[in-house]
Amino acid sequence: MVRAFAIAGLAAAAVTVAAPTALASGTSPKTYGCYSTWGNTGSNGHCQSVARTGDFQNEIDCSLSGDTSIWYLFHYGNSKPSWGYVECTFSANKSWINFKIDS
Repeated sequence: MVRAFAIAGLAAAAVTVAAPTALASGTSPKTYGCYSTWGNTGSNGHCQSVARTGDFQNEIDCSLSGDTSIWYLFHYGNSKPSWGYVECTFSANKSWINFKIDS
């Protein structure tokens, strides 16, 4: 009887170890008030009181290849809570904001 409980306990422990881990996610450093967040397969840009007028782009590093949003022009002081969504086919490693001066 004790042996049966010990075997059942080991089986339960094996199931717990095999459970999936939490999804990868993160937040990039800010670039003139804009930053990027990423989760399991996607990324979104966010801007809060943009510190410099220019073009911003959300870029994601996917497990198989990278992807980018289109460039968005933000003027000094603009805010946009969600923009530039990009998605990976399999998984996202990280994302960041690209910036260039509007020409």
